[in-house]
Amino acid sequence: MNFSTIASTHLVEDNVTSLEKWNNEIFEKYLPNTVLISVGLMTGIPGNVVVILIYRCFVNKQLRGPGRFFILPLAYVDLVGLLFTGLLNILRNTSQVMFPGNLTCKLLVYGSYVVGCSSLFLLNCIAVQRYQKICQPFSRQMTKRYLIFSLGVCIAVGVLLNIPSLFYYGTAVVVHSSNANVTGIGCQKLVPSTTTGLRVYQGIGAIISTFNVACITYSYIRIAKTIFWKKTTTKSYKTCVPEQQSSTFTSNTLESDGDLQPPSGSSHANKQKETIRRLTVMFMVISITAILSYIPSWAMIAIETYNPDIWDKMTSPVFHICLIFRRMYILNHLCNPFFYGIFDIQFRQNVRKVFCVFKK
Repeated sequence: MNFSTIASTHLVEDNVTSLEKWNNEIFEKYLPNTVLISVGLMTGIPGNVVVILIYRCFVNKQLRGPGRFFILPLAYVDLVGLLFTGLLNILRNTSQVMFPGNLTCKLLVYGSYVVGCSSLFLLNCIAVQRYQKICQPFSRQMTKRYLIFSLGVCIAVGVLLNIPSLFYYGTAVVVHSSNANVTGIGCQKLVPSTTTGLRVYQGIGAIISTFNVACITYSYIRIAKTIFWKKTTTKSYKTCVPEQQSSTFTSNTLESDGDLQPPSGSSHANKQKETIRRLTVMFMVISITAILSYIPSWAMIAIETYNPDIWDKMTSPVFHICLIFRRMYILNHLCNPFFYGIFDIQFRQNVRKVFCVFKK
């Protein structure tokens, strides 16, 4: 009988048992966050699917003008973002030391970075488009060809800019803190990434993200000022200009957010202005939500980059609060369907029609 073989077999079995026990402990620790993410996925995925179906199949093509051009791409990005970020974080919560494969880890991390980056660039393009429409109505507006080109650039930059993440993240051996004989496999930063390379990559990402946030913020501050100024001057303007002249001026200076050529008349001009204003406010709220969801995540990433052991030093309540902050970027991908329902009357009306048909 080969006693060394028997001993090594028992050692492997003990290690597997201990590894499963270790993983189960982590699973229980992260369970509240797993439930929270699962609820977000069950809400956000159907919501974005509904947005895609409604705008793709039910909203009149003539109403899908430049103003609504980015809604569909944004919904696709949000849907893919929920799938990547949701699956990555659930696997990290449930199989943190038994992660299923290096390729899975790399693709999920890379995909999460790509959709987050592309989403921010898209919001920047939307802000510029709304700025032109509201603040510079007489200047040359973005054509559909230019919008398609901008969309392609946003996706391409997101894909290319985050290629380094494929080299800095992957599966690595993790050792139990109190038992060196127990080892597992986790999806995390690779050992070479603790050097200058990762910090340079994250630094470039931080600069680009800050630039995007600054552009979005500047654009919507100017937009908000213009909308407020127009509201305060509309009443005095109407008292000085005859109704027919006012309606002609409005219809000539404000381009519709649909492709229809609107009939003349003050009532339609007012509806047209209201549609432009509502869509602008909608995109403003979407952008503010995105920025507010990213800031806590960026802060936690910066902290853990320079202090990797910070998570082990936290008490349980602080840990769960910080973990919510760390993963709050997921909020950016699941809230938008609600904003479309609140602000876009066409979307809301078509949702009602579809559900009424299903009820029958």
